[in-house]
Amino acid sequence: MIVPYRHVHIIGVGGAGMSALAKLLAGNGHLVSGTDLKAGPGLDLLGSMGLEVAVGHHPDLAVKADLVVASSAVPDFDEEIRAAVVAELPIWRRPELLEAITAGTETIGATGTHGKTTTTALLISALRAAGHDPSFVLGGDLVDVGTNGHVGTMPLLILEADEAFRTFESLHLGGLVVTNVEPEHTDHFGGDEEMMDSFISVARDVQGPVLACIDDEGSARVASTAGTLTYGLGEDADWRVLDLSAGPSGSVFRLQGPGQFADVKLARPGRHVALNAAGALALLAEKGFDLRAAAEGLQHFRGVSRRWDFRGSVGGVDLYDDYAHHPTEVAAMVSMAAEVADGRLVAVFQPHLYSRTERFSSQFGTALAPADVVVVTDVFGAREEPVPGITGELVSDAARGSGAKEVHYVPHRADLAAYVAELAGSGDLVLSMGAGDITLLHAELAPLLGAV
Repeated sequence: MIVPYRHVHIIGVGGAGMSALAKLLAGNGHLVSGTDLKAGPGLDLLGSMGLEVAVGHHPDLAVKADLVVASSAVPDFDEEIRAAVVAELPIWRRPELLEAITAGTETIGATGTHGKTTTTALLISALRAAGHDPSFVLGGDLVDVGTNGHVGTMPLLILEADEAFRTFESLHLGGLVVTNVEPEHTDHFGGDEEMMDSFISVARDVQGPVLACIDDEGSARVASTAGTLTYGLGEDADWRVLDLSAGPSGSVFRLQGPGQFADVKLARPGRHVALNAAGALALLAEKGFDLRAAAEGLQHFRGVSRRWDFRGSVGGVDLYDDYAHHPTEVAAMVSMAAEVADGRLVAVFQPHLYSRTERFSSQFGTALAPADVVVVTDVFGAREEPVPGITGELVSDAARGSGAKEVHYVPHRADLAAYVAELAGSGDLVLSMGAGDITLLHAELAPLLGAV
């Protein structure tokens, strides 16, 4: 067992992060139960693995456990938390569980405002291709394996060092990639400088190599302040990306480090993915793994669910989905999709969180503007209550102001599929983006586009 409690009950177990931890706990001999407010494939899979899971509030399940762990998004007044308090059970949040796990397990991973899921997946895939079997916890399903959590045979855990809820401050790490640092998660930090200080503190505390991307202003600042190694295209990088050729079908480059190099070929498009791969490979090399074997394995990397996720072609329309919910991520996806699209690019965006929409609406508009057609729906509030005047229309207005050719605002999410189906035609590429239920759009679109 990896925590000192046999039966662990998880509140919010259906989410990507918590379901992965449930798998890790179960695979290490713990009895695991859990609940989630919504049914879904993640919950179904845990049930098929023999875990006792249920939809809704079930205090009766919680009080049978030795330890209750709640997702950071679960409020303190949750019925199961209150029942656990009455029963005098220990109650942890996700960071506390990760602290306990990583305290006893050699752990490496990736952090950054964006790119950490893909970079973590690249670490996993490179090691697996080189013949190793690490345990891992991922914020999405690794396509090659079909899961977001796995118990491996080697004494190494790979995970995302997530800054949301300041989770990464609780981790014990033996190696880290810092992809980038930009203003984000305004509800978790007192300001941009406080967030930067947190990244720097985390980097300093790592008991092993830290690789920060020199091409990003924020992560370069982490490197210079915390004294870490660097990677990237910049001439001063300790691990340099040379001769990068990034196109719609993938990218190739040479990674040159202290005393060694490897030629890298990726089947995933995008300059940002190539840089993520460079960071992952550099960290593995610094940890003593065979660089060339790891690099060779990445040519088969198929990515992570909801990261440039091809959902099929229906009625001549190519359907892609991505988790992008920050302006930099959206801009990268729009740019990459524009390279791949044979016809028009129809970018469909669902803003996530009122606080993020209020702060970044202008930047979102700029990021979306290069698409041939921009469609924006209303804000997916998640854990936040609606804010008067803060709607998706702020983003659509900003896209018009940034010179977008054609912009549509669809205030009601329920109307979105029918609206997009009317807009899209044969040869178009429809790219949906956001961290909310926008991921269901393609299943809604398919019958409207002529699926049998």
